[in-house]
Amino acid sequence: METISTAGTTWVIFGFTVYFGVLIAIAIVGARRMRDMADYTLGGRRLSSFTAALSTGSSTTSAWTMLALPALAFTGGLVEMWVPVCATIGIFLSWTLLARRLRRYSVAASNAVTIPEFLETRFGDTTGTLRAVAGVITIVFVVFYVSSGLVGGSKLLEQIFGLDLTAGVILTLLAVAAYTLIGGFMAVSRTDVAQALLMLGSLAVLVVTLMFETMHPFGHGAGSGFFDPLSQADGSPLTLNYFLSVSGWAIGGLGAHRILQRFMAIEHEDKVPQGRNIAVVWLVTVYGLAFAVGIVARPALFEAGMLGAVADTERVYFVVSEVFFHPIVLGALLTAVIAAVMSTADSQLLLASAIATDDVPVLKRVAEGLASNARVWMGRGLLVVIGVVSAGMSLWFPDSIFNLVSYAWGGMGAAFGPVMILGLYWRRFNVWGAGTAVVTGTLAATLWQFASGGPGGVWDISPATPAFAISMASSIAVTLLTPAPSREVVELYDRVNKA
Repeated sequence: METISTAGTTWVIFGFTVYFGVLIAIAIVGARRMRDMADYTLGGRRLSSFTAALSTGSSTTSAWTMLALPALAFTGGLVEMWVPVCATIGIFLSWTLLARRLRRYSVAASNAVTIPEFLETRFGDTTGTLRAVAGVITIVFVVFYVSSGLVGGSKLLEQIFGLDLTAGVILTLLAVAAYTLIGGFMAVSRTDVAQALLMLGSLAVLVVTLMFETMHPFGHGAGSGFFDPLSQADGSPLTLNYFLSVSGWAIGGLGAHRILQRFMAIEHEDKVPQGRNIAVVWLVTVYGLAFAVGIVARPALFEAGMLGAVADTERVYFVVSEVFFHPIVLGALLTAVIAAVMSTADSQLLLASAIATDDVPVLKRVAEGLASNARVWMGRGLLVVIGVVSAGMSLWFPDSIFNLVSYAWGGMGAAFGPVMILGLYWRRFNVWGAGTAVVTGTLAATLWQFASGGPGGVWDISPATPAFAISMASSIAVTLLTPAPSREVVELYDRVNKA
């Protein structure tokens, strides 16, 4: 793999330095207002609708938007548009169905600051089992998600400096952990806004330039079905399995904790409609631009005689950036990739460290004996530990960014989507049904992720859709077969929904 030119490397280093300096400054400012674990985890529930919207959007997009989505479009053509379309629908449904009620309910439920803590109070679980299981499962999925970001960062650093996977993963982790450790949730959310705007601008510059640089932006180098959204790139028709797979990208938004945390942290539930509208508009724009990069890159590189330079399709963003742009612009374009990586990895690491501190049994007992400031430092230490585990996953079990995100995003949606929907809308839903939803969703998603083939290719379906259906059905059945929730649980539900 050839690295970029010396001039390009110089400007990339300059861009990284300026960008990283801004992140550290934001983190330092955010740290001044951080007094306890609630501030570290939810920023004191002071998130504006604009910050919540862009933070939700940018933490949803991550490296897969800048690298994997253009790769899908570059390889498969317009048919791959259904992936971002479904992902956007999922975020819209999440804001519409969950945000307002979760913001209100989490405050009423003993001012819960994590989803496992909320579930424990919502269902009156005095054993701590549901909270512990939900916490451990969340951390497992977070490790996979952070791994996808570290892989994306390592590919960028390899492209620029020729670094191997190990060095790239370690440097990416150090960069993300640095400002996340300093500033906590509010700093992460505000840096997400800066990262969201940088991603948007860079993708817009790429698309516009490629359109003007290409004589036939929707022509050369593509198969017969490349520009048909209802057929594969080779012209073959879409199958039921395909639609079941892409629909899973809508499910992830219903259970992704980093999104649910933004709902809990928004300053007032009346801000939810505005936040939803901003988030959806931003996602439509960014996904559309990222997808357009992959579509237009093929004819652009074909006309430039550089189509063969894309050996790894998840590097197509890098290739077109270097082929068509001056080193100064190249520096900004590649800085946007590291912004995409950080915008998700920081949220995930912060989320996992908060859950490890507050919800994992042994660690929770240790944290309860500490002063508020000491608990924050414990959370910071666990953030580093989880980051190291994620780095180890990236190195020992390397996979494509798309596959890692598909499992983590879909798995969380399958495990926590049903329990959030039923928990917020069904008065009869009980702790047995909630536990069943989380466990069966996780197991089914894992089974589908690592199996293949089967009758009619059933095991090749993306894990989110079948796992969500199994989780939802089993949790409803178990709820109806077990005793109704306690009077205290029902009274809390009625009080919250009456408000």
